Amino acid sequence: MNVMEIYRSVQGEGTLMGVPTTFVRFFACNLRCSWCDTKYSWSVREGGTWEALSVDTVVERILALGARHVVLTGGEPMLQRDLPALAHTLRGHNLHLTVETNSTLFRPELVELINLWSLSPKLHGAGTGALRLEPLRQFMQLPAAHQQWKFVITGEDDLAQLLSFVSAHSAFAERQLPLIWQPEGRWAEQNYAEALEWLAERAQQPAWNPFFVRVLPQMHILIWGQKRLV
Repeated sequence: MNVMEIYRSVQGEGTLMGVPTTFVRFFACNLRCSWCDTKYSWSVREGGTWEALSVDTVVERILALGARHVVLTGGEPMLQRDLPALAHTLRGHNLHLTVETNSTLFRPELVELINLWSLSPKLHGAGTGALRLEPLRQFMQLPAAHQQWKFVITGEDDLAQLLSFVSAHSAFAERQLPLIWQPEGRWAEQNYAEALEWLAERAQQPAWNPFFVRVLPQMHILIWGQKRLV
């Protein structure tokens, strides 16, 4: 497995915000988001370095850090061939597993192994093109308790695209799939409270009433900024 870093911190995003967590960051990504805060995980050109580690070595390092919650992230973790073997072994140690993914790849062999799918489709503001509907529709079929949909918002255009997307897919309203809105980090760092207020006001608009919207910060950005290994 191509591993960039394994470290312990607290979860800074989503429904498990604040929980002590071990993070495993894998090398390589199949997208190039304009606002990405881990561009070093893209390729060697962006300064990326990694270790080629066996599943057993990754497990050993995770267990040594002692956290019950583990996040498999990147880059794009779904590109790792041995991800199912790693997940299976970690579940055998009674660990809670989150996969943070851009949702462009769906691997059915992982479905029963992951406790929480943290799905982060990219909107127009990321500059990566259209949403890839086929894998997104497969993720929608998973149990609602095992998924959260995180969207980085850069402005009104992103919210308009998101409303069109969720309105076209009944699962979001009928199953109340959680929609987590986060302000894009560079914009938010200028005035985080103002950015959150802007999102909070729009979340109360009638068009969003059918949906389960949560406006949340990235806590690690508030505490440490863009610092690595936190």
